[in-house]
Amino acid sequence: MTEKKTYDLTRRTVLAGLGTAGIAAAGAGLGTTALFNDREGFVGNSLAAGRLDLQLDYKATYDGPNGVELIGQAPTEQQLIDQGLVDMAEGPMTWEERADLGFACDTEGFIDGEEIPIFELDDVKPGDCGEVTVSLHICDNPAYLWMQGTVYDDLENGLTEPEGEVDDTPDVGELAESIDVTLWYDEDCSNTITEGAGKSDILVVQDISGSMEYDQYGGEISDGQGGTTTKLAVAKDAAGDFTTIVFDETADTEIGVFTFGNESYIGDAQGPGIAFGPSGVEADVQNAISSVGAVPNGVTGTALGRAVQEGDSYLSANARSGAQKIMILLTDGQQFESNVDELQAANDAKAGGTRIIVIDINESGDGEPQLLKDMAGTTVNNSGDGDGTDYYNSSADDLAIVLPNIYQSIIESVVVGEVVFFEGTLAELNDAASSGFKLEALPLLGAANEDDEYCFLPGTHCVAMEWCIPREVGNEIQTDSVKFDLDFAAVQCRHNGENSNPFDNGSNGSPA
Repeated sequence: MTEKKTYDLTRRTVLAGLGTAGIAAAGAGLGTTALFNDREGFVGNSLAAGRLDLQLDYKATYDGPNGVELIGQAPTEQQLIDQGLVDMAEGPMTWEERADLGFACDTEGFIDGEEIPIFELDDVKPGDCGEVTVSLHICDNPAYLWMQGTVYDDLENGLTEPEGEVDDTPDVGELAESIDVTLWYDEDCSNTITEGAGKSDILVVQDISGSMEYDQYGGEISDGQGGTTTKLAVAKDAAGDFTTIVFDETADTEIGVFTFGNESYIGDAQGPGIAFGPSGVEADVQNAISSVGAVPNGVTGTALGRAVQEGDSYLSANARSGAQKIMILLTDGQQFESNVDELQAANDAKAGGTRIIVIDINESGDGEPQLLKDMAGTTVNNSGDGDGTDYYNSSADDLAIVLPNIYQSIIESVVVGEVVFFEGTLAELNDAASSGFKLEALPLLGAANEDDEYCFLPGTHCVAMEWCIPREVGNEIQTDSVKFDLDFAAVQCRHNGENSNPFDNGSNGSPA
């Protein structure tokens, strides 16, 4: 398996100020030659460095004598209300709903370089538990993520009479070794472990209009290796790789394919259209993908709204009972020669339980990005309300590099189940993680070797930790106390192939 790096590439355009060509003066002694001039130049050139910024938000709960209670979170609900990001009219948001908002990196209340405690409890007892989910927001550039867990001040704090009867190490605290800890990749940011992905049926709704294939419509693009290919060829390759990974997992996922061009080319209404699946047989899915072809050269039109409408109807009719319905809509064009309203079709699908993931092949800002953001996600939106949840964008020139990584991110957020990456005592966490270790973007791909590293795409990624004091722990922990830190670091993927440990321990390993 080779490392797949992600780059947010932007085409550079050189702006040339070109003057009018000089004209020789016909007269003599009239002083007119100075009126004519010839200037060419490349002006206003500039280079600006990008940024990599890691920001955090969190939610911490404590399950003690009063049951489960919230003991801390950032941003607070009031901060989100004050910024107009949430409406509390329908009650407090779940943590999953907060994560789905896709907060911008300038959201007030994020933890950005500040050091704060997430637990400050002074009367924990056997049977008590606590949990924290940390949302890591990667801003601007793809990054490797690293985590460090440090345990310290594991103190005895003297002996009570009952403790002295069972504690034979009066100078050493027992709390760290008496607390059980579990850490996991909390992909849905739910504060609970969901091991293994749920049942889902995915329909890849693929644009096969002329602009995906033919050079005169912009279908021919760079292959990322100095040659050329087409948008449709890249899309098919990426969908095929996506299928391979999905069927290598233990997730209960089936995949189908549905193509569209203009009103006459919806699904398999006319060849070479495809309406297939969803199926759990990889060979059949791969065959359907390889059979996808563009509409005949010269056929124009993109029926985007109709594609969503018909694709959702097809998915609903063929999805398994109890499966989450997911539509991956890949398109490079704006709708024309079709009258089905795109947003209404998407809203109807979402209202019926379909999650829509949109892949927009356009220069950033070109086409109709806000409309596609409105269409994406699971929330019924009014025009302009979409915040980009489940929306991905790549320019055509960068598609061969970026699209496989978009599918990686879809796997990470939709297909891959949550994975426990540490189980042990708090003391053992210190031994395993005090020198730092890297987090895995795709933890279920299986470990081949240390070179198989994946970048986390910009956006929100959640890691969670639960601690519990077993009920069988007795008087030996009376008056004991312990402190621990959780630290995270981001390392830009670009030009950092070695992915060195920012916590400087020289190790590239995992605690698991």
